[in-house]
Amino acid sequence: MSDNHEEESSVPEYVPGKHVSVDQLNQQDADDEALTRYKKSLLGAAVHSPKDDPRKLVIKEMKIQIEGRPDIIYPLETPELIKEMKSKPFVLKESCHYKITLTFNIQHDIVSGLKQINSVYRKGIKVSTEKHMLGSFAPQAGSHSVTNPRQGWEEAPSGMLARGSYTAKVVFTDDDNQEHLSVEYAFSIKSDWKSDE
Repeated sequence: MSDNHEEESSVPEYVPGKHVSVDQLNQQDADDEALTRYKKSLLGAAVHSPKDDPRKLVIKEMKIQIEGRPDIIYPLETPELIKEMKSKPFVLKESCHYKITLTFNIQHDIVSGLKQINSVYRKGIKVSTEKHMLGSFAPQAGSHSVTNPRQGWEEAPSGMLARGSYTAKVVFTDDDNQEHLSVEYAFSIKSDWKSDE
């Protein structure tokens, strides 16, 4: 056990590079045609971001996909919709297979190392915390989509102790430790799709 701990502690911690804006990247080496074309292929053409919306990250929707069942979609584009989500819990049948897809837009600037930290609570006690790296994203006209797990399905817990109501909070941060958004939601794990237990 101590060997594993020593191995883990000897791994160097990731240190993100200095933040560089899209404008700064586009201005660097502007006289190099090949590099300019390459940067344009990576960053895309300049995207108009709304001046009245300073957010870099705008979550459009959260979709819960349950194997063999219709998708559950929560639109999250406005602060009102984000608040409303907590009052509309979804149900997972114990042992069902599910995955969650986030659709979002990036505005104004690059978001480097976007990650979500999802904490789940039962009766006010934290029962789990999971961190998922979503990636780095440049602003673009279209939406980005990320599904967790990326391959396969998650399996809902089962058994009498797992059944019940849960609340959760997912926080979106980046390499600069900027908190972009926090969303609270609720769900239940039941023995049957229509059951009260």
